[in-house]
Amino acid sequence: MFLNSIRGIEKIFKTNVYENMTILVLGQAGTLKSSFVYNMLSNYLQNNESKIGMYATLEQTRESLFKNLKGLGVPINESLHVADYNRTRAMYKDESERADFLDLTERLVLATKDEYGDNFTCFALDSLNALYTLTDTESIREQRKRMYYFFKSLRDCKLTSFIIKETHSSPLESGEDEVFLTDGIIELGVRKTLEGKKRYLEVLKMRHNDHSMRQYVIETDKSGLAIIGPSVDDRGE
Repeated sequence: MFLNSIRGIEKIFKTNVYENMTILVLGQAGTLKSSFVYNMLSNYLQNNESKIGMYATLEQTRESLFKNLKGLGVPINESLHVADYNRTRAMYKDESERADFLDLTERLVLATKDEYGDNFTCFALDSLNALYTLTDTESIREQRKRMYYFFKSLRDCKLTSFIIKETHSSPLESGEDEVFLTDGIIELGVRKTLEGKKRYLEVLKMRHNDHSMRQYVIETDKSGLAIIGPSVDDRGE
């Protein structure tokens, strides 16, 4: 999935082991987290026409998501089904106030797996912040336990899952539970370079894979996202 999904990503990944993995995609607002995940899954499904995926959006409407993607040149793929939670909440306003959206997400994943079987191979959640807001848990301990079993259920369904989360601090220093529960961590951010501010992508952790630990500049053009390479002031330190 990693290789041949985003242009230039072979500069980062030397191996391509991804089945049954749950991967966190972290970063501040405006760092292309949603676009990166959608672009990767869209191109993966384009290269595997018998497969389908699901992109669950809790923050944006389907229309808003597609408008942003098209503006960045990211191709829309009908095999990547978009579950628009905003529409669900609007249609069932009274019920949605009491709904458990973590349970709803689990049931949605299981129903899709029942329908498509092994052809359902990838899943994205946008975002974990919104899911926490919409999930009623009595304690942090309960939330940790539920997230453990949620991630386990994704792996049991043999899905490659990308979980988007907005963060304001270094993920490896935050001590957040997801860092330890997931198989991989991809950070998207903005850094100052000799060429000015640039968006970057860095793979902080990816089990079973040989990958670079450097920060790579990520840009957009009419064909979507592309990994350009390390910034000119990055010496790999």
